Order: sequence, then C-alpha cells, then structure tokens
Amino acid sequence: MAVIALPEWAVPNSAVPFLRDFGGVLTPFLGGPEQRINRLGTRFGIRITLPPMQTRDQALIIQSRLLRAREDRLRIEWPQPDFDVGAPGTPRISAGVTAGMSVPLKGMTAGYTVKEGQMLSIVRGARRYMHMFAADGTVGAGGTLAATIWPMIRASLLNNDLVELAPPKIEGLVSPGDELSWQISVDRLASFSFTVAESA
Repeated sequence: MAVIALPEWAVPNSAVPFLRDFGGVLTPFLGGPEQRINRLGTRFGIRITLPPMQTRDQALIIQSRLLRAREDRLRIEWPQPDFDVGAPGTPRISAGVTAGMSVPLKGMTAGYTVKEGQMLSIVRGARRYMHMFAADGTVGAGGTLAATIWPMIRASLLNNDLVELAPPKIEGLVSPGDELSWQISVDRLASFSFTVAESA
C-alpha cells in the first residue's frame, strides 16, 4: 500500500482530534464496583475540514488524493496550535521495545524538554503510530531520554525506528466505514470534510 500525502497548500481550517478506545468498563448489574478493562489497540483519529477551493485545479488534486487514500492510507500533520516544538534533534528508538508505555529515545538535542500532552509519531516498518508524551522529560547530555508515552505500544519497535516530533504525523484510512463526499457550490468552489483514522 502506498501512503498518500496532501499538498503543502492544503491547510485545514478546522481539525477535530478524537480517540478510538478499545477498552471498556464492566458494570455489575447488581451494583458492585465498576472495573475498567484496558485493551491493546487504542488509537487516534482526526476530522479535517479544508477551506473552499477552485474546482478547476486545487480541488481536483484533493479529490484525487482522498479517493485514492480510501484504498491506501493518508498521511497528514497532527495539529498542535500555538505549541512550539522547538529543535528536538533527530529522535530514534534506541533499543527494541515490545510492549508497555515507555520508549528509550536517542539522537535528541541535549537539554530538550518534551511536554506532557505533546504528540509524537513512531515509524515502524512502513506505518506510523501516533502517541502522546504522558509526562515531562528532559533529554540528557548524551541525547537520550526514557520517555513515558500513551497509549500502549501497538507494534514491536526496533532500534533506530524514527520518531517524529517536528511535526508529528497521523497516518490512516480516510473516512473508514463512511461514504466520502464533498460539496460543489454554484460558484464552482469545492469544500472537503473527511476523517483520517489510524487502522493499526
């Protein structure tokens, strides 16, 4: 499968991030204490609206890429308004990790601080996985950091897997399970709204 990206000029004017939670709460029917069950697979999605554009040129390109991404995957930047990522260096996984919510990072700028709530994407093989830093952390003199992330790791990570902070990117299916449509107005402007949801 090819990963499709929108052109740089296709900047959303609205973004609504959401969480796909595969855990659940067990509620006893006789009134006992509820129990939260966490399951592997919790992941992110985002609903995007693009500003109206001329159907003659730009809209045709967007139309083409969104339709093709229904069968492949779409990659877009994850918005973090007014958050300055700074210069994190070139983060990579520094050792194999198979499970949990902690990753060892290397190749970062010494003294750089990751912030709780800051997003990151990890590239494993040919797929990206979105995560969030669950705690502040400062990179050591050797450019390393043991980072706490959320949600749980969904794929075994290997040494040298790329970690994207500037900027993080989400990659997934376009409007999975829903029809993909767009509006063309009488003044020949097209408006696109769609969802990108991680599929793994």
